[in-house]
Amino acid sequence: MEKIPIKETKGLSVVVAGLFIVAQLAGAGFVSLPKALGNTGWLGLPMMILFCVMVGLSATRLGFCWNILEERWPDQYSQPARQPYMEIAEKAFGKHGRAFALFCVVASQFGGTTVFIILAAELLNTLLPGLSTCVYIIIVATIITPCTWLGTPKDFWLGPMLAVVSTIAACLAIFVQTLLDAPDQHYVQFVNPTIKTFALGYGAILFAFGGSSVFPTIQNDMSDRTQFWKSVLLGFSSILLLYVPVSVAGYAVFGTYVNSNILFEVTQGPAVEAAMALQIINLLGSYVIGFNTVTQAFEDILNIPQNFGVKRIVTRTSIVWLQAIIGLAIPDFSLILNLIGGSAMTICSFILPPLMYLVLTRPGPKYDGRPVPFWMRVALIEIVIIGAIGGTFSTVSAIVEIVNTPFSASCFADFSGDSL
Repeated sequence: MEKIPIKETKGLSVVVAGLFIVAQLAGAGFVSLPKALGNTGWLGLPMMILFCVMVGLSATRLGFCWNILEERWPDQYSQPARQPYMEIAEKAFGKHGRAFALFCVVASQFGGTTVFIILAAELLNTLLPGLSTCVYIIIVATIITPCTWLGTPKDFWLGPMLAVVSTIAACLAIFVQTLLDAPDQHYVQFVNPTIKTFALGYGAILFAFGGSSVFPTIQNDMSDRTQFWKSVLLGFSSILLLYVPVSVAGYAVFGTYVNSNILFEVTQGPAVEAAMALQIINLLGSYVIGFNTVTQAFEDILNIPQNFGVKRIVTRTSIVWLQAIIGLAIPDFSLILNLIGGSAMTICSFILPPLMYLVLTRPGPKYDGRPVPFWMRVALIEIVIIGAIGGTFSTVSAIVEIVNTPFSASCFADFSGDSL
């Protein structure tokens, strides 16, 4: 089949789309990775690099999947779609595949953005200790609600730009402070990981690279969607440069029992406090990207008009406050992070993209298909297998951890308000 050229439209450039990817991945990933190494041991470092390469390769195939849709069905996909990930799944696996992808995408982004609310609240509680994390969850939800009423990522491009700048500055501040703290750490322990801790660390690393469900939405807002693979290379190489120094330094200096949030482990001071403030900006900027995928799915199901209006405001506000309620029930961001990272995010980032690509590249009616080298097929199948096995163990371990968490840890434990 002759390739139909894709008409370029006004939208995101390759660089800006790459920065959107960085903003989406770095929301809560880098602060939890030192603890992920604490749970996995030094084996977590090559695993982190491997996962970055694997998810990056998988993300480029996901981008090519959308290009295939534009080639094969130009009349249907000449304009950006509201649910591009689900459109790809439907063309690959039919309506049941679309429904399964919809569930996984909504679960991953709903859970992921819930983590952002909790983590932002914890940081605010540290910076302004007059109130509790539970109260700050309510405050963060109140602040973020109006920001969710906009349309697509290109409507709030400033948020991701601020998120990227904030992430770089925060990573630098944490790295430097960790090195400064090193001489004072005299009793650092490095304990061999157990199956349980390794699985939890595995899930945290998966979460750190698990933003693929949003990538087709970012790609759809590009001026030239065929160049998305370049944005993926830019985004993933940048995120690895941010992740590795912070995670290695955090684990090397503080050992196995490093805090689940490295910001709470290093010595507090003006630089760290500035890093916390920047991280809050980062989380809010990342939130609006991931949240958009969730809301578009709900709005399509409920037949909410695409234009700005009362129904959009009510729907999106309701979703934000549902997340706030979950945050009040489980105010430990690491518990949700490990669960979502091992389950829905693994499916969306490791399993579905390679399978959809292998199906869509096959020849079909009036379509000659795309050649897939043997090494690429082997690599994609390995990504699926590793994701499936690791994700299963991580999910089970995360569920056990949540079940074993005492109810007293919840903000609802004391209805008299003392826990707040």
